[in-house]
Amino acid sequence: MAWELKFMMWADGWWSLPVLDYLLPWLTYLGSHFALIFFILLSWMITRQRKVLRHLVLLYAIQSAVIYSLKFLIHRQRPFLFLEMASKLSKGPGEILDPSFPSAHAAFSFMMAVLLARWFPRYRVIFYIVAGFIGWTRIYLGLHYPTDVIVGTLLGYGITRVYIFYFSRRDDRESNNT
Repeated sequence: MAWELKFMMWADGWWSLPVLDYLLPWLTYLGSHFALIFFILLSWMITRQRKVLRHLVLLYAIQSAVIYSLKFLIHRQRPFLFLEMASKLSKGPGEILDPSFPSAHAAFSFMMAVLLARWFPRYRVIFYIVAGFIGWTRIYLGLHYPTDVIVGTLLGYGITRVYIFYFSRRDDRESNNT
């Protein structure tokens, strides 16, 4: 944790810009629960398939259970409590009440990126860059340590890939049996 605090204090000196201080508290919410629920509902409305809705809700539930179990098991305090970065938070919506490790925003943004990359493979690089950007905003704003974002990214990517692998094989077997 000490090296991460030093890194964040060092980085805050050269990557801090007033325009980012204003915009990023809003853009970071692209990885929030609200954005993910909107993504799930929009996916369901576009496909009009209950199976898609069921899979996305189940995946969201699995991701949330893993992430929040780790958050409250490890109970790591957020970096802005140790750094003089709290002023960046006041410009955006919401209040942070849960522990820091791992980053749910990073996990949820990578969950969405994996799904979008599967549905639209031509644009997968863009989806992963946007998800990485959302993770970086969490560090920039002092809401997460770099390891919080790295582990959140790995969980979001890994759980989603395992889920897709398992259920795509299961769905294939079910369609072959009918």
